[in-house]
Amino acid sequence: MSYDPLFSLPSGVDDIESVFKTARGSTYAHHGDRTTTGYREPSNQKNTGSKIQPRSGKTIYIDSNDAKELASLYQNVDRATKFVPVMKDGKETGKVALVNTENYGPQKAGTVIATAPYLTKPAVGMSPVEIWGSASPMGSSGSNIHFGTAITEVQPKPSRLGGKLGVAGALLGGAGAASAGELRQAAGDVAESFLPLGLTPSTLNTGDTAELAKRRKMLPTIDKARGGAIKMPDDYSQGSWKLI
Repeated sequence: MSYDPLFSLPSGVDDIESVFKTARGSTYAHHGDRTTTGYREPSNQKNTGSKIQPRSGKTIYIDSNDAKELASLYQNVDRATKFVPVMKDGKETGKVALVNTENYGPQKAGTVIATAPYLTKPAVGMSPVEIWGSASPMGSSGSNIHFGTAITEVQPKPSRLGGKLGVAGALLGGAGAASAGELRQAAGDVAESFLPLGLTPSTLNTGDTAELAKRRKMLPTIDKARGGAIKMPDDYSQGSWKLI
């Protein structure tokens, strides 16, 4: 799928930091304010073709396996949940939590049922989680959040976006075969994580790998409640997605 529609957004392209593609073929623009604009088929309108989607209120990036776990819980119509950042001393911890907002069996309202670390910029192997609203009330399928599939490539924004984009435009649009050398020539000496899947030996650049590993050591990737209320830390705050 082409990136071209993302380079002609009515809101402009000045704040686009990078673009990326997911396993399903959807493409996205990552903006400087940590939001995204997707070019994909609407989740609730199958077989209608790809369209530019509304810009997210905020977007974070979670390990694709964690994203599937969180999505299954958040989209459960039989329970009421809320997706919130975990804060400590008023600052981000790099983790997100899913919290019951109503009693669910033996679990009380306020129970933290799952946590996972996140990144604030796209990286190969992570899944975009686009947030428009954090709550999924009883009976809701969680349409306030879109859980994307795993990212397969991340590209820097071309230096020129008007008219023909030359080699960079051809590569970003998927025209012809691309080598790592061609990409670097077109887009500059970019970080390893900006290369398409298959052109780089690792899935994340060194900094992202170290950061994610550090966060995973803090708590298990997915920490699900097994029943009963879990006492939330004294310094836990539901916070606001505006803080991410």
